[in-house]
Amino acid sequence: MTPSDVHFASLDEINNPKVGNLQLYCRTKLAIILGVKYRLLERVIRPNNDNIYALSVHPGTVNTAMQQQWKEAFPGPLGKLLTTAMLTLGRDVEQGCFSALYAATSPEIVEKDWNGYYFTDPGQPGKESSQASDPGLGSALWYLSELIIKDRLGQWVLVDWRPKV
Repeated sequence: MTPSDVHFASLDEINNPKVGNLQLYCRTKLAIILGVKYRLLERVIRPNNDNIYALSVHPGTVNTAMQQQWKEAFPGPLGKLLTTAMLTLGRDVEQGCFSALYAATSPEIVEKDWNGYYFTDPGQPGKESSQASDPGLGSALWYLSELIIKDRLGQWVLVDWRPKV
């Protein structure tokens, strides 16, 4: 559901006021997957031989007050229908936390070397979109993130994570 025009190419793109709440949410989920998989893992953890596992998780549709947002995102009958469908088909709150708990506690993560993976259900890596499998998009996200951090906090705030030789 992430728009195909997401490139993480500029501040103008990410600050576009025409992007709706659902698209912002989807873009954020994409950024989390890309950041973990293509940049944090490749630029920090692996080069330093750190014994750290970075994973991204998505609990699926969970029956919380958040499901009421469909009425706002899609006013009228469609929003009501989506809200009802999500509340009917979604997981309860306890079930919604299983993927995060699994990722944080399961020895299977280390045993199967699932570092950098995305999970929607315990024990099964999730199916990623083509955008979430794009290393070029991951690089663009990392570069733009660095630009934003340096712009807001100063040129010298970022730590060089590369291993010391």
